[in-house]
Amino acid sequence: MSGDGGRTGGAGGSGGPVRGLAHVAIATRDADALADAFAPLGAVRGEDVVIDGGTLRLVFLQIGPLTLELLEPRSDAHTVARFIASRGEGLHHVALDVDDLDTMLARCRAAGVRLIDETPRAGGHGAPIAFLHPKSFGGVLIELCQSAKRKPSGA
Repeated sequence: MSGDGGRTGGAGGSGGPVRGLAHVAIATRDADALADAFAPLGAVRGEDVVIDGGTLRLVFLQIGPLTLELLEPRSDAHTVARFIASRGEGLHHVALDVDDLDTMLARCRAAGVRLIDETPRAGGHGAPIAFLHPKSFGGVLIELCQSAKRKPSGA
């Protein structure tokens, strides 16, 4: 392990363009049942949000400093429903909080990272997000999130 606690990148692994973990998303057929399963761990249920024209329900849970985003598709045509059909329920993506989403996308593009979203789009809370292809990250879908308090550099 390196002297920076196992982290890589940036000067000593700190001060880089990623501020921290925004949330971990879990694809599920029944967000209410899964939320109840996390209750013994001290999960506090937050708001429910419906996005993508009513085809995806998001249920947010807070467990200590960790936010879980439960993804419940409301349509068989939604990408999360197709994900569940092909891979089953479980980890869907890891979301990272970034300072400047436009700059981060440009940086990833320049490094050869495969982008799903070429430009930011609105996420569950209206904040700008973009997804990076799992083939660039060992099979893990990565979401980049910019806090609604920070505006994209082009705004």
